[in-house]
Amino acid sequence: MSAQSPTLPDPATARLQASQLKAVTRYYKWLDRWVRWHRIVRRYSGFDSMTVHRLLTDPVSGENSSLVLHRLMLEGLSLPSEPRVLDAGCGYGGTAFDLQPKIGGRWLGLTISPIQFARAREESAKRGLSDRIRFALESYDLPRAGPFDLVIGIESLVHSADPPATIANLAASMAPGGHLLLVDDMPVEPFPTEQIDDLKTFKQMWRAPVMPSERGWCAAFEAAGLEIVRSADFSELIWHRSLKELTSLIERDRRRAWMLAWSGLRTIPEANIGGLVVERLAIAGAVQYRLLVGRKHT
Repeated sequence: MSAQSPTLPDPATARLQASQLKAVTRYYKWLDRWVRWHRIVRRYSGFDSMTVHRLLTDPVSGENSSLVLHRLMLEGLSLPSEPRVLDAGCGYGGTAFDLQPKIGGRWLGLTISPIQFARAREESAKRGLSDRIRFALESYDLPRAGPFDLVIGIESLVHSADPPATIANLAASMAPGGHLLLVDDMPVEPFPTEQIDDLKTFKQMWRAPVMPSERGWCAAFEAAGLEIVRSADFSELIWHRSLKELTSLIERDRRRAWMLAWSGLRTIPEANIGGLVVERLAIAGAVQYRLLVGRKHT
């Protein structure tokens, strides 16, 4: 059996996706520069492990790293012995480099960042994995034939300008019985009115125009023919700073963003503000760091 044929998005959706693609590409260009320069930021970004996602504390071992998520998200998942895997928004390829030696298979990572793409390919060759882990400088919204047994989206699909269209496109590339793993920050419902300004700030600063709730993502999964087989909240596994410290840092970076208003460098304090604000939202219980697993109908 093969995956259904991919279809092109309608013109309005395509224009929206193209505009968002430019914004996010620019965002990651400046973010990469900041992380490379700033060693303290590197410690909390996952940069040195080739990942660009949240550090979690393992509830059993107590280990705190960006790789803990990989173990947690695969719990209870049944995969073929040599799965075909698509990492939609792969960053520097850290998820593939960590998991391919553990679960095998052939991997394809997609990124729209030329910097991430170059570093990921270089690392794949250095590790002798170029025949097992490939990368493409492409958007996850482009039609792709597949089929894939596993599709992963870690803190990447939140950048989608049209989440239902993105999920439908990824689902079209999946093999029957395949799984889609989505990990991202999701606003709670009902959303507290006193946190609305922070939510707007986060979406603006992290180039996340829609940012669906868990229910919104579930609806997109189901519309694309994916059955929700697991939903988990990892929020309690993330360490947070105090509200006083967060507020002070946000005010500092707002001043920096204002001073750099006409420079591409403003993206750096904006990215910092986004991270600090979502941390404040998490402390307030307004945003959860969640995993959703969908299985494609056979």
